[in-house]
Amino acid sequence: MPTTVDLVRKDILVGVGGDDRAAVAANGHDLEQQARRDAAADHGSKRLAIGRLIKELVMEGVATFVVIFWSCTAALLQGTHHSLSFPMVCLVVALTVALVLGWIGPAHLNPAVTLTFAAFRYFPWRKLPLYVMVQLAASVLACLAVNALMRPRHGDFYGTVPMAGQGRRLPFVFEFLGSAVLMIVIATAARAQRKVVGGVAIGAAVGTLGLVIGPVSGGSMNPVRSLGPAIVMGRYESVWIYLVAPVSGMLLGALCNKAVRQADELVEFLCRGGRGGAAARSGSN
Repeated sequence: MPTTVDLVRKDILVGVGGDDRAAVAANGHDLEQQARRDAAADHGSKRLAIGRLIKELVMEGVATFVVIFWSCTAALLQGTHHSLSFPMVCLVVALTVALVLGWIGPAHLNPAVTLTFAAFRYFPWRKLPLYVMVQLAASVLACLAVNALMRPRHGDFYGTVPMAGQGRRLPFVFEFLGSAVLMIVIATAARAQRKVVGGVAIGAAVGTLGLVIGPVSGGSMNPVRSLGPAIVMGRYESVWIYLVAPVSGMLLGALCNKAVRQADELVEFLCRGGRGGAAARSGSN
């Protein structure tokens, strides 16, 4: 049996004239078309976002692969074939980083960098696991490629380990401080308008820091630079140093960089007793 609501709705429809019914039908049709257009636009934007994310991950993987491949190759040439000196190895790494960042464009190459950017809200947290997995996978693939091409003998290790007789404390401190300085350079270079300039600056920092701390710690400053060879070669000696020190060091470096960037605002606030900030806020209101 029809309900009271159905009867009232029927009475209203009967009382509506022909022109009004046509207008209502046209309006409903327009609303339906608008809903379809909105759904199509939403679907298109989601597909575009997924496409951009895939592009970012591919670029990150390629850039990380190139840097790890040439870093490990240079280290192997130095340790096994003695065809490169240690300064030349640092130069190869510096030029590779500069070339990759200047050619491919913005890339992290380093899980510690990605984590630091996320911690300071310069990078979305939801992308962090994807970036780290891509970076680690690229590092492992690069090491497998090095093994396939160079065929290192048993005992030839191109990863990073503390130098003999240095213990664990000093290599950790060097990796920690080197990573902090590198993060300051990265944060400063990120403000450069031309990516080539930023890439050269970061590459120069990586090479110089590697030259300074390399004789003690190996000069990694990148967890996947150490973890990739460790996984492929099965050598995990002191690998925790190269996981903890770069992350903690880069967090400290980013904090120092932020403090310096905000030093002028802090000094102005302290000198004016907060009146400048209050006046600025009242003026904006």
